[in-house]
Amino acid sequence: MILWIDPGVRKLGYALITDDLKIIDAGILLQEKKSPTRQDQFERVVQMYDFFEKLIIEYQITCVSMEKLFFTSYNQNNAEFVYAIRGALMMLFLKNNITVQEYTPIELKKYITGNGKADKMLVQKTIMRFFKLVDVPEFNDAADALGLAYLAKIRR
Repeated sequence: MILWIDPGVRKLGYALITDDLKIIDAGILLQEKKSPTRQDQFERVVQMYDFFEKLIIEYQITCVSMEKLFFTSYNQNNAEFVYAIRGALMMLFLKNNITVQEYTPIELKKYITGNGKADKMLVQKTIMRFFKLVDVPEFNDAADALGLAYLAKIRR
């Protein structure tokens, strides 16, 4: 099983697929609070850790792929918590002897569409074709997670 994670504070996209590209689960973990406190954010890290720990227990995950992070000056406030989420999850995966791969958004776009500057809709349509999906994933984060799960599979 391959797990991919698009880390985020408000929305964390994930996808779990089999080696033959069957989608087991894909979606987002959504922060319900519009203006969470710092304590809410710290608790969110624990919630995400617990969610993925349950997936590891339930499924035989052999590979995890996470998006590499890039922050600009306008979103530095989120950086602290996204790095906390990544650190907690990285520890969880490494502790369970799961291989971790990392890809940038540009690498995802390049390998999925052939163009590192492709727009989100082209990425989504390409992912829909790979997985034979009828509907566009509701959130870009979930589509990105499916794309990187696919990428992790073909690059293994």
